[in-house]
Amino acid sequence: MALNWDDLRVFLAVARGGSLSSAARILKVTQPTAGRRLRALEESLGARLFDRLPEGFVPTVAGSKLMPLAEQMERSAEAVVRRQASLADRVTGTVRISTNETMAQFLTARLVELRKRLPDLEIEVAVSHTPANLSRREADLVIRECLPESPGLIVRKLCTVAFAVYGARELVERCPAARSEARYRDCDWVGFDEEHNYFTEQKWLLKRLDGRQLDVRVNDAMLLTDMVRGGAGLGVLPCLVGDFDAGLTRVTTPLPDLQTVQHLIVHRDLQRVPSVRAVIEELVALCERSAEAFASEPFADTVLRTA
Repeated sequence: MALNWDDLRVFLAVARGGSLSSAARILKVTQPTAGRRLRALEESLGARLFDRLPEGFVPTVAGSKLMPLAEQMERSAEAVVRRQASLADRVTGTVRISTNETMAQFLTARLVELRKRLPDLEIEVAVSHTPANLSRREADLVIRECLPESPGLIVRKLCTVAFAVYGARELVERCPAARSEARYRDCDWVGFDEEHNYFTEQKWLLKRLDGRQLDVRVNDAMLLTDMVRGGAGLGVLPCLVGDFDAGLTRVTTPLPDLQTVQHLIVHRDLQRVPSVRAVIEELVALCERSAEAFASEPFADTVLRTA
């Protein structure tokens, strides 16, 4: 009897999650459906795949033997999904971009320009601090500061983002210290919460505050900009955001020791898909044209790493 790939997907989800309920959540099906598919697979193989124990579903000997084979099928199925779009000869469909708030703001302001050049494409922009899994095609393109460790990815330097200290115009006028080094002692500050202390700009700021607590803490870069614009305190913002906001005043030059390199990351199976390739080329050109907005180095067409 031929095996059903959907049944094997349920098997893998149960093995990884330890229960039918977790498998159902992962696969977005009902628990009875997950249970029915698992029973169908066991009947097809003529083997019990899990011991149903109080602590959860534990693979039997047969289940353990099936696991690597099912994972191999999963990888092959994912490769088919990634490569199917490369068969198309027109620049159509949807391209999904996963990025941080800063680059999302940059893209949002220029999305009309991008859409005029690619009118037949649908573009999704998802903001996340967690890199999307390109192997599972959770996104088609990722723009990130950190380089990924996963194999099969092509990484290119997209741009270097400069940062400076900004404040609301009224706050800067009211607090002359904002324009001097006394700002770190005498002014209120807005920054990220402790969960985001790993951000480059956050580490830089905390070092200069020398033990002072931030007066306002947020978990989102767009909210940080709003807070600074609203006068809650000074903040470290990317120049491509702060320089073009009429409600903000820059009180420092771009900080030479505070720059972040943004990388454009694509799975090697997707780089030649017409729609993905078209968006890559447009993003590269857009960053070249916007070098002044980044207030730092323009795009360098160099492959940093392939795998």
